[in-house]
Amino acid sequence: MAESFGEHALSPTADTGFSLLSKILLALASIASYALVSNVAEALEPRAGVPDPGFWFHYVAGAIFGALVLAPYVGTRQRALRIAGLCLAGAAIYRLAVWFVAEGPLDYDVLATFVITGAGAAALCALAVVLIAPRPYRPLAFVLVPVAGALGGASFDLKLSSNEIMLLSHGAWQLLVCLALYAAFPERTSA
Repeated sequence: MAESFGEHALSPTADTGFSLLSKILLALASIASYALVSNVAEALEPRAGVPDPGFWFHYVAGAIFGALVLAPYVGTRQRALRIAGLCLAGAAIYRLAVWFVAEGPLDYDVLATFVITGAGAAALCALAVVLIAPRPYRPLAFVLVPVAGALGGASFDLKLSSNEIMLLSHGAWQLLVCLALYAAFPERTSA
């Protein structure tokens, strides 16, 4: 049954046509994009006249995550606007997560910081899918997705070289959140 959201009746349970495989492939594309954007930001850092690449990098990486991992949950109505909203949400969530780890109340380089940040960012992703896509509220989403985010966040505490850990950890977080979103917001099947 469709619920009314604003002046348009929308079905928050509308099928999007994305299979688990396609969502995993999009998450992998998001991870590859993270690596590409990271390399571009690193290459631009020493150049004069380029606004702080370290600042905008997380917004861009988050927007790409929003487009490739969160946007597949958008139905057909007002699709472009909702996808743009999820891109903005992804950018804000990524930036907020980086801020919390780097400047938040907990010590950087402590497992608890990464776990809390991973869980919180994942919960915000689930909330964005519910509010913007929209998908129906499911309590399972706000258990399963933060747990997946916490596990992905814990991967940031691995002791590898910084470039490897950042890509592997972002990849782990994105894939775990992708899988948890898929489990929490399943596609409807026709009866």
